[in-house]
This record gives sequence, structure tokens and C-alpha cells, in this order.
Amino acid sequence: MRLALFGGSFDPPHLGHLAFARFALEALAPQRLLWLPAGRQWQKPDQVMAAGAHRVQMLRLLMAGEPRFVVDDRELHRRGPSFTADTLGEFKAEAPDAELMFLIGQDQYARLPTWYRAEAVAQLATLVVVPRAGEAVVTPPGMPPHRLQVLYLPDTPISSTAVRDAIVRGDDICPLVGADVASYIDSHRLYGKKP
Repeated sequence: MRLALFGGSFDPPHLGHLAFARFALEALAPQRLLWLPAGRQWQKPDQVMAAGAHRVQMLRLLMAGEPRFVVDDRELHRRGPSFTADTLGEFKAEAPDAELMFLIGQDQYARLPTWYRAEAVAQLATLVVVPRAGEAVVTPPGMPPHRLQVLYLPDTPISSTAVRDAIVRGDDICPLVGADVASYIDSHRLYGKKP
């Protein structure tokens, strides 16, 4: 079995995330692609995110209709910071014969040698690195030996920060997150949405 693991804050999830996940399904052909909303991120300890339950529900709305997409909320229930090495270790223990493919952006890949137990991350999963448009993937100094696959994704210039900024301005966010997620954000007054 091949499992693709897509982690992130998803605060909020948007159509760029969805386009990326669909592209990964086609390019990597996993049996399942698991979305892993982050718990407390150890590299961003002061980051304030929407409650995990809201982010999970928005993900479910965003991915509706694709049976190979699954939300895995284990990191939201973990005490203390979320470490990718721990998450990958859990998946390996649950499915020892599965091939794990960890999707990671170029910026995260460049910092990976600073991660907690980077050698375990490198050993447990194939790192699927998504470079920014026009950039070459360069293995960072100090990176332990690892399996690497580069996935060139069509450019999708949407970010969660841009979505939150649009909400504060009162802009229509349907083109960024889709109607269902936009309605959820509105009804729950998330990200500074005023009544």
C-alpha cells in the first residue's frame, strides 16, 4: 500500500491545497492521501490557529466527493508539540508494509535538517518535495540520506494568509476556498469575520 501524507496548518484550507492534493493523487497514485492538520507546531509555538475541530470540518467540506482523501486528526490530540517523526513512526507501526510518501514544500525541505529527529523522517518516508515555480530542488547541507521525489506542481497563488486577509477586508472568499468552506467560515465567524 502506498500512502501520501499531506500535513499543514490548513488555517483555513483553500482551493490551492485541493489542487495540490488532486495533482499528488494523479502523480503518485497512492491508495489514500491523508490530510494531517497540525496540532501545536514546535517551530511556530506562538502561532494562533482556528480550533482543530473547525479546521477538520473545513477540510471535510473542501475534499467532499473524493474517496481517496482522508482527514487524519491524530496530531490535534497529541499533548505537546507535533513532530513529524512521531507521526511517521505511528503510521509505520500501524502499517509496516506501507510505502509512506511525505509531501513537503521546498521551503520546509530546506529546513528539514533542523527538525526534531530529521534522520527518522528521512528513513521512514519518501520525501516528495514540491518546489516553487522555476526553482530547482537542492538537498540541504546536513540532510541525512533519504529517498527523494520531486513533484512539479502547476503554480497556484493562493495562501491561507491571503484568505484570512481577504476575510478581514470583507472580500468574497468563495473563489479562494469554495462555497462550502466560505459558508462555514461565515457561519462560525472565523478569522475576524464580523457579525
